[in-house]
Amino acid sequence: PGRDAAIERVQESIRVAGRVGIPVVEYNFYALRAMGGYTTAPGRGGSIYAAHDADRNAKLEVLPDVGEHSAEDLWARYTYFLKAVIPVAEKAGVKMAVHPNDPPPPTFRGTAQILGSIEGLKRLVDIVRSPANGITFDTGVTREMGHDPAEMIRYFGKRKQINHVHFRNVITDVPRLKYTEVYLDEGQADMLAAMKAFKEVGYSNMIYPDHVPEIPGDTQSRIGWAYAVGHIKALMRAAGVAA
Repeated sequence: PGRDAAIERVQESIRVAGRVGIPVVEYNFYALRAMGGYTTAPGRGGSIYAAHDADRNAKLEVLPDVGEHSAEDLWARYTYFLKAVIPVAEKAGVKMAVHPNDPPPPTFRGTAQILGSIEGLKRLVDIVRSPANGITFDTGVTREMGHDPAEMIRYFGKRKQINHVHFRNVITDVPRLKYTEVYLDEGQADMLAAMKAFKEVGYSNMIYPDHVPEIPGDTQSRIGWAYAVGHIKALMRAAGVAA
């Protein structure tokens, strides 16, 4: 109920973005985000890492004010949304970038996480085939799902479906269910290979650091962000990309 009115507000926001010259609009598509599995883990040099374990969700019940939402129902709603929004984005000269479900377990409190898999991301970009209908490629979530970011960058990038990038690394114990978010240089993903893959497919939009480790006493994780930005710039130079 009320979805058409809500979509009209989204459409107008996209038109405004186009008028003021914002080229990319990032968004999420959830009925309920799977936040219940988050915890912390000790990290390098006394850092504190964010970690996720879906077993922590096992006893969480359906929320009465949210209810249960099947993958079938959510795909029907998302299809309706994309068919209404993407043509407006095309006319406005704006590219849409949906972020994968993060964390990406298959379900949470009775709600499907339809963008928590590579298969889901492939499905959404084919619902409306357009440069305006793309994804935020998150290297961390890709590894959380159990995939090689460089390989997936080539898949989506060659199809011009990457409209934004979140650049981070993780150690995954169980794909989609259990992982730890770590520094860029200590995770399982080869971040230099990922950067080279972005160059290979001609990606030219923003690369954004994300989910940096916490350092005790470092207000707002400024050291963590600075480390991530510096590391990304070094990788860009190593890959032959202008920083």
